[in-house]
Amino acid sequence: MSTPEVHAVDSTFRRLFAHAGTDAAALVAPALPAQQAPGAATAEAVEEQWRAPRAGDFARGVWTSSPLPEVQRRFQTRLGDDERAWQSAFELLAYGFKGDMPALLDAAERHETAGRDPDRPVDPSTPVSWMIRIAPEAVRLPLLRRLAEGQLRTFAFAGMPGAPLAQALVDTRDRSVWRRLLGSSYEGRGRWDDKDAVFERLFLTQDDPEVNEWLLTGLDGGVPHRRYRLAPSTRLALLEGRPFGAGAADPLPRTPAVHALIDGAAGPAPWEPDLLRICYDSREPGLAARALRASLDGDGELLTPYQQLIAAIRLWGSGRTGELRTLLERASEAPGIRDPRVRQAFGAARTAGSVQPLYDAASALREDADAHLDEALAVWGLRLPAAAGSRALGYYGQAELAAASRAVTGDRWYRVDWDLVRGRLADPEARHHRQRTRERHAVLLARADCPPDVAAALTHPLPGGLDLLRLYADRDTAVAALTRANAGLPGSRWYCGTVLVSAARPAPGWEPAVTPEDVLRHAHPLQGLLHDVPEDTIARAVAEFLVQEGIDTPLAEARMWLGLRRLTPYFAGPLPRLLRTAARLGDDGSPLDVVPAADFLVGPGPEEAVGLVRDRLGAAPGPWARAVRLLAAGFDGTLPELLGAACAEPPAEPGPARLLQGAAAALLALAPAGLADAVVGRLDVPTRLVLVRTTRDPGTLRALVRGRERLVWDALLDGPRVPLPSDPPYPLPYGRLRDEVLIPELLAQDDPWLNARLVREEFALDHEDNAARISAVLAGRPFGPARQPVPVLPGLYADFADWTPDSGAELPRWTRNPYLYTSPEPVLAMQALMAVRKPDRVDPPMTRLDVPQSLAATSTIAHAGRYDLLEYVAAHWHVRYPYGQHQEVRDLFARAARLRSAEELDEELTSRSA
Repeated sequence: MSTPEVHAVDSTFRRLFAHAGTDAAALVAPALPAQQAPGAATAEAVEEQWRAPRAGDFARGVWTSSPLPEVQRRFQTRLGDDERAWQSAFELLAYGFKGDMPALLDAAERHETAGRDPDRPVDPSTPVSWMIRIAPEAVRLPLLRRLAEGQLRTFAFAGMPGAPLAQALVDTRDRSVWRRLLGSSYEGRGRWDDKDAVFERLFLTQDDPEVNEWLLTGLDGGVPHRRYRLAPSTRLALLEGRPFGAGAADPLPRTPAVHALIDGAAGPAPWEPDLLRICYDSREPGLAARALRASLDGDGELLTPYQQLIAAIRLWGSGRTGELRTLLERASEAPGIRDPRVRQAFGAARTAGSVQPLYDAASALREDADAHLDEALAVWGLRLPAAAGSRALGYYGQAELAAASRAVTGDRWYRVDWDLVRGRLADPEARHHRQRTRERHAVLLARADCPPDVAAALTHPLPGGLDLLRLYADRDTAVAALTRANAGLPGSRWYCGTVLVSAARPAPGWEPAVTPEDVLRHAHPLQGLLHDVPEDTIARAVAEFLVQEGIDTPLAEARMWLGLRRLTPYFAGPLPRLLRTAARLGDDGSPLDVVPAADFLVGPGPEEAVGLVRDRLGAAPGPWARAVRLLAAGFDGTLPELLGAACAEPPAEPGPARLLQGAAAALLALAPAGLADAVVGRLDVPTRLVLVRTTRDPGTLRALVRGRERLVWDALLDGPRVPLPSDPPYPLPYGRLRDEVLIPELLAQDDPWLNARLVREEFALDHEDNAARISAVLAGRPFGPARQPVPVLPGLYADFADWTPDSGAELPRWTRNPYLYTSPEPVLAMQALMAVRKPDRVDPPMTRLDVPQSLAATSTIAHAGRYDLLEYVAAHWHVRYPYGQHQEVRDLFARAARLRSAEELDEELTSRSA
C-alpha cells in the first residue's frame, strides 16, 4: 500500500491507533516515523539507555519520566528482592552515580553506599522516582520516607502512577507522614488541587475511627491557624459517623475524643460558624443541641429564626426533651433570639409540653418566600463538599458529588419558589453580574424539581463544579451539556476528565448519570480528553465503529487510520464523527467535500478556502451573516453545503448559538475589508458572544466593539478565550490584540458607562499611560471622533470625591496610581503622595515620587483647600512618607497644613523647577 509519510504523530492519534488491528497497523506503520510508531521500543533504544554514560540521565529533573519498560524489567530482574541492594542503588543514583546502568547494578549488588549518610533526605527531582515505582512493596515505603520533607506529597501523586504510592503512605498510619500529604504546614487552606482531593478521599474511605479522629483534631498539629481545612460538610459527616467507603457500618464507631467534641466537652478543633450553621438539622442530636445552644447564647446570626425552630424540633423528635426544656427555659431572656415569633413559640412549647407550637411557627416563617430562598441558598451551599463557585467542587469524585446532590435535594425543611427564582434571573441587574448571580443560585441545579428553563438559565457554557451537581444527577441534562459545551475551554477539559475518571469507579449502589462512553460519544473536541478514558472503553468504541461501518479488511481499516491522522490536529467533533469523517477521507475523499465546514475552517481552510468563500458569499453582508450564524449554531455539513445554505432562497434558519469552536470567527475573518461591521450588525447578541470568545481578527474585534452592545463589551473584557487548534501548546497571551486594538477601540466609543468600567478594572494598575487615560476620562476628553465633552459617570466621582480621612472608607485601587500626582483632583493627588515602594532587605519603604512631583501634588491639594488631606499625609509620614534626606520638605508640608496656605509650596516648586 503506497502512503505518504506522516512526519509527526499527536497524542490523540497515538491513543486511538493503539487499538488498530494488527494487520492494519502494519500497513500504516511505514508512513509513521519509526520512533513514533506504536509497539515495543527498538533494541537500539533499549541499549542506548542501558549503556548511557550516566545512569538516570533520561529522567533528570522530570519526576514522571521512566526508563523504557525493557530497561526497568532488567533492573528488577537483577536486584530481585534484595532490599539492601535496592536501597544502595537508590542512594547511589540520588547522589550522582557517574557510571552506566550495569555499573550501577554491580555496585548495588555489592551494597555500596559511597559513604553517604543514610538519614540524609533525598530530593525527588533527582532521577530516583522511577525506581521507587518499580521497587518491591517491602522496599517502597522505606525509600519514600527518604524523600525530602517538602516534596513528599507532590511526588506521591506525580502522574497517574503515583496514586498507589499515595495509598501506601496513608496506610503507614504515620501521622507525620499524613500531615505532609495534606500539606498542613500551609496556613488555613482548604482543597487546592486534585492531589488534595485524592489524599483526602484516601483518608476518608478508610472509615477508620482513629483516622477520622485525626482528620477532625490532628490536622492542625496543635496550631489551629495553620491547619488544612476540611469542608464543613465533610467534618459534619465525620462527627455523625457517616461512612465514605463501601460496606462500612452506618454509623461508624467514633472514638471518645470525637464523642467529646459532639457533647461539648472538648476544645474547638473542628468548630467554626459555618459548621455550626449546618448542624441545626444533624442526625446526631448532640450537634443540633450544640448549634442551638450557640445560637441562643448570643450569636443571633449563627442560625436564622427558622433554623432555630428546626433545631428544637430535631431535639424533640430525637427524645432529648429534657435538654430541650433546659434550652427553652432560657429562651425568654436568650440574646440570640431575634424574632419574637420564635421566642413566643418556644414559650408555648414549654408551657404546653408539645412540639406543635414549634411546627406552627416554622410553617408561618416558610411563607416569607424571598427570605426563605436566601436562607435555603446559604444552607445548601454549606452542604456542598466545597464552597459554591469554587473550582474545588470539581476535585470531588462523581459519587461524592452525587451524594452531596442527594443531600441538597432531600433537604426536607426547604422548598423553592421557582417563580421568584425566575424573576431574580430576569432582573436586568443580574445580566451585568452574571457570574455572581449564577454562583449564588446555581446550587438549585441539584434540585430534582429544577425546571428546565431555570436549569438552562443557570448552566454556563463552560461546565464547572456547580454544574456537576445537576449533570451527575440527570443523564438527559448531562448529555445535552456535553453536546453543547466546548470541552476545549479552560476548565471544561478538567470537567470531562472528572467524569471520565470517577464514572469508571462509581460508588456501590449508585449508577452514574453519564459514563465514559457518553463522554466519547458526545464531548468535543476530543483532543486532551483521551488521557483519562480507560483503554477498554476506547477499544470498544473503535471496534463498534468498525463493525457499524462495515470496515472489515486491513486495507480499508488502514485507509481510515491514515485519514484519521490528517484530522486529529484540528478536528473538533466527538469520537464517532471523527472516525466517520476519517473513513470517508481515507477513501480518497477531498477534505473540502468530506470534512465538516467548522473543522475545515479552523484547520487547513483559510488558505485553501478564501477564494471559494468570497466568490460564493459575495460582497453583501446578508449571506456572510447567515453563514456565521449557521456555524455558531453548530452546522455540521461541509463547506460547500454551508455556503449553499447561506446563499439559499429562502435561507436556512440557524438554531441557537453555541460556543463550540472558532469556525464562525475564522469565516468572518475571510470577509473583504470593511464588511465586518455590516455583518456584525446583522447578528444577534448570542452569536456575537461566540465571536467574542473565538476571534483573533482585529477587524472583527473592532466591529464587535462598534456594535455598542454592553453584554458584548462585558464579554470582550471578561470572557475566557477559546483555544484554537492552531494555537501552540503554551500560546502567547491575548495581550497584544487587547492592548493595541481592543482597549483603544473601547475608549473610542466615548461611552460614560464603558469609560467607568475601564477606569475601575483595566486602568487600575500603576502605569503612566493608565494615569493619563484616567485623567482624560475624568476631564471628559473624547477618545473618538466626537468633539463635545464626554459625560462622566457620576458613580466614578463618587468613588473618591467625598472621601475624608475620618470616613474610615478604603479608596478603590484605581485611585492609587502614583502618576496621578498631576491630577487636579485633590484626593487622587493625595493617593499619589501615599504611593510607596515596597521595602527590600536593603532599602526602607520609600515614596514613589521625587521632590518636585511631591510638591506639585501637594500644591494641588492645598489650592483645593483640602488641608485635611495634607494633615492625613503628615500623620502617616512615619510609615508612608520617610523623606529622611529631605527633612525640610517634610517640614514644609506640615507647615502648609498648619498655616492653611499654599504660598510656600508654590515658591519651593518654582525654585526647584527653575
